[in-house]
Amino acid sequence: MPVSVTAQNFQWFANDHFELTDAPDDALLVTYQKKSWEAFTLYVGEADFSENTILTFAVQSAVPATLRIDLMDREGNQASGNIANIKLEGGKNFVEVVYDFGQLKQEIDLSKISHFHFYVNPGTPATGELLIKNIKLPKTKTASDAVSILVYPNPVTDFLKIRTTDQLFDEIILFDVQGREIARNQTTATHYHEWSLKNLPKGIYQYQLNYQTEIIASDRLLIE
Repeated sequence: MPVSVTAQNFQWFANDHFELTDAPDDALLVTYQKKSWEAFTLYVGEADFSENTILTFAVQSAVPATLRIDLMDREGNQASGNIANIKLEGGKNFVEVVYDFGQLKQEIDLSKISHFHFYVNPGTPATGELLIKNIKLPKTKTASDAVSILVYPNPVTDFLKIRTTDQLFDEIILFDVQGREIARNQTTATHYHEWSLKNLPKGIYQYQLNYQTEIIASDRLLIE
């Protein structure tokens, strides 16, 4: 079954021609002044789309725009979603998007999809804003889903603690709300580790827990 998740609870990436910020109603505000083929990216972790090939979300654009979505798997292979360019007429209302990418299975392994690249007016420089919310996709593996992985306390004020049962880890990375790496902590393979975050500014971050470069958990973290 697809699971509805607020856009803010996902990990997003973009270069400095995009600004990604939280907006009311659990929406993500994407402000862009982009070049022709620049995109902002949604990371979906370990989601398996081999049976459910539909991504749904709501999007609002004040001005007319075209939205294209490309898929990328964990090996870096990419498939073009231009078969389903999404036309946004512009205005204050949200448009419900149902994007079925099942026909791309000949180009890419849908069980290994890790990223969705969103292109606004692909091939053309553009300036504007988008609001995205109510994303529905197969449930991803995050620290909040997996009882064997605990990252606490959250919010955190000084030391972040990571504890696992079955799964080893050897690295934890923090990203800001714009997807930029802020800090990285590496350790020998372990089931427990403490990391001092006292010197980081207060705010909302995204942590990523790795083992041998493979992502095993990712979720939001508040530093107070």
